[in-house]
Amino acid sequence: MYSYVYMENLDRKVFSVSEINLQVKDALELSFEEYIFVEGEISQATRAQSGHVYLTLKDEISSVRCTLWNARLGRINIQPEIGLQVIIRCKVSFYEKNGSYQLDIVDIKSASEGKFHESFERLKNKLKNEGLFDINFKKELPKYPKSIAVITSLSGSVYQDIIKVIKRRLPSVEIEIYGCNVQGDNCAKSIIKQLICVNKKNSSDIIIIARGGGSLEDLIDYNDEFLARQIYSSEIPIITAVGHETDTTIVDLVSDLRAATPSEAAEIATEISSEDMLNYLNDSSKRIENLIINKLKDIKHMLSNKKNIIEKNNPITKINSHNQTIDILVESLKSRLQYTINNKKNLKQKMYLKLIDFNPENKINLIESKLSSKKHEIENFFNNILISNKNLLKIKSNTIHDINPLAILDKGFSLVYSNNKISNKVRDFKIKDQVKIKVSDGEVISKVEKTRKY
Repeated sequence: MYSYVYMENLDRKVFSVSEINLQVKDALELSFEEYIFVEGEISQATRAQSGHVYLTLKDEISSVRCTLWNARLGRINIQPEIGLQVIIRCKVSFYEKNGSYQLDIVDIKSASEGKFHESFERLKNKLKNEGLFDINFKKELPKYPKSIAVITSLSGSVYQDIIKVIKRRLPSVEIEIYGCNVQGDNCAKSIIKQLICVNKKNSSDIIIIARGGGSLEDLIDYNDEFLARQIYSSEIPIITAVGHETDTTIVDLVSDLRAATPSEAAEIATEISSEDMLNYLNDSSKRIENLIINKLKDIKHMLSNKKNIIEKNNPITKINSHNQTIDILVESLKSRLQYTINNKKNLKQKMYLKLIDFNPENKINLIESKLSSKKHEIENFFNNILISNKNLLKIKSNTIHDINPLAILDKGFSLVYSNNKISNKVRDFKIKDQVKIKVSDGEVISKVEKTRKY
């Protein structure tokens, strides 16, 4: 029975192992997006001599092999350890040599970090839709602040760094320090309390909320919804410097301006330093000087115009102008007189020529010449008409000959009649119909046996 089935299917394609593995590879890899996210627990982790790390990721039911290539190992923030719950960004690949599939890891994140980001994105989208991040609602920082409030921890060096920068750049500004918790329990509540206090006092032009470096977990309180809303409702513009340069928090998005470091926040708050103010005064002095110079130039130009007006209205100037006008009129009169004399001479010459033209002998000769010319014109005219009519007659004769059905037949064509009508379509002919074919020297009678349409 087995032998029979095998022989029966000899004419069908037989796959090699490599071919079937290649098709499975294409089907598997193309059924997923280029990169996918997978969550699980690391149950095995082995680093080969090549530097590549081979992992096994599992959940309550299944496991899957993963590969982290050595080139990508240095780009991830956490090292793979057994027992660690992670979310991996990976690509599904099929290893043809042993017919197994694996996940090629691009990035690894702690599962708790992933949940942190998920919560962050939810709150971010909520507040964004409410307009709390809208740039149109951002308050403009004053260029010349008289007082700056700093909300930060009193135990660290952050507030000292801020004070140092502000005093260096703008010594005259008043600095108010409001102590708060910058991490841990009651961090958000502590900052909210001080924000309310600063706004109630209303003696500061700018608020700086700052903290030093820390872990990602330390930033959780800076993604607090109530803290974000309190910052948004502040009447005083706020600069935040609470995370690393690459870590953006909700309070950074809702504040009027975000700084990478506390020192940078202090520099932003004192955008115009004492040195800048001195340079501004110097520039202003130069602008005023240039303004005065330009004004003097305008006055000088005005006086020059007045002088020209006075000179123009001077009696001597007017007499000279009248004399010049008289000279011009005299010259114009001379030109006109000469023009009139020339016209009279030309008129005399024309009259003499007209007398010659009116001589009877000259007129007879002129008329005879014109008659001879007209005679030749008439003869040429009728000759052209005659030639044109001959040519037209020849053309029409040729046309009549060309459209004559018998002439067409002489060229090898024929006329086909079906039911006593000239037919030129397959649909006009039926099987067994009698067909009459007219040629140049007679007729042919035939019967339709078959039709074929092109």
